[in-house]
Amino acid sequence: MNRRTFVQQMLTTLAVGGAAPSLLARTARAATAGEKILVVVQLSGGNDALNTLVPYRDAGYRKVRPNLAVGASEALDLNGELGLHPALAGLMPFWEQGRLGLIPAVGYPRASRSHFVSMAVWHSADPQRAATEGWLGRWIDEQDDPFCAVNLGLAAPLALQGRERQGVAVGGLDGFDLKLPPAALGRLRSSLEHPRSGVLEATRRAMARLVADTARMQGLAGYEPQAEYPRGGFGNALRDVVRMIAGGLEARVYYVSLGGFDTHADQLARQPALLEQLAAGLSAFARDLKALGREDDVLVLGFSEFGRRVAENASGGTDHGKAGLMFALGPGAGGLKGPGYDLDDLDDGDLRYRVDFRSVYAGAAAFIGARPEELFPEPQPVLPLLG
Repeated sequence: MNRRTFVQQMLTTLAVGGAAPSLLARTARAATAGEKILVVVQLSGGNDALNTLVPYRDAGYRKVRPNLAVGASEALDLNGELGLHPALAGLMPFWEQGRLGLIPAVGYPRASRSHFVSMAVWHSADPQRAATEGWLGRWIDEQDDPFCAVNLGLAAPLALQGRERQGVAVGGLDGFDLKLPPAALGRLRSSLEHPRSGVLEATRRAMARLVADTARMQGLAGYEPQAEYPRGGFGNALRDVVRMIAGGLEARVYYVSLGGFDTHADQLARQPALLEQLAAGLSAFARDLKALGREDDVLVLGFSEFGRRVAENASGGTDHGKAGLMFALGPGAGGLKGPGYDLDDLDDGDLRYRVDFRSVYAGAAAFIGARPEELFPEPQPVLPLLG
């Protein structure tokens, strides 16, 4: 095979292989038993914090939400003042076990109510909006294996993009493959057996790694999780994360998303269904981790790009707000973190942020052994998430 043919074949593979572009980076050491793993859950659209972690005894909450307020008889009591939305009943056992942590009134200075802008801030961890890489991307840049971070989706989010490398995007284990005709794949494998020189050798090694990693990912699909996951993309993504962990994939970070939280209207019907899906997925995931003996090795961190307005609107919903709610699920993560809500001190009708989200990120980064001081453009204190 001549030089031109070899290069053309490599480029064709990169063009048609669904996973190829994001694999040509480097990864971290294997996440075997005892290694810590971070699973980030993004609630896209702006989840309403006040109807998730509910201040059900607050008269001001009930006054500005005459139709949407979750009543005291419905909320799942946590401490006599706050309660979970009843759709999150599946998470109550983890609260009782000290494994569910809740961080209310989380945000950042000069918050934006724009989905695009605020999500960029959360992904880059830079409220100044100057950074072009993600907060975890800065960690990925220092790793040596393309599978140190995996996004369950078609493209790596900004959070997993570094200056030089990015996390792997996996649409799903069952469909993970190099999309080449069998004859072309055979020719590719044959050509990779012969060392080259210079740039061609670097390309050959990268492609050989791609083929090997693809085969490795396909092998993970054989594991069948024990728990029953909710139907849909979110449940499927968490199920695939369990399969990757069980199969010994080297990933130290996984990223999954659940969308639909932009509840400008009909919130009473829409948000509970999403929260129930969230709880069912996380509950199944935690049960599978326990069955694998990995429940103390994994921390789940959840966020949304902003909360919603304190007062309900005229359409049976809530509009874009500022501070919101984060959660953590994992060993010793239980309890309420930070000072909590203050409905008597609002920021132009929104919850005022009282915890900087970067402090929460710093605590999650510390869990997997990353150095928080290297992840953020501005130094941040570490919010202890565990213990």
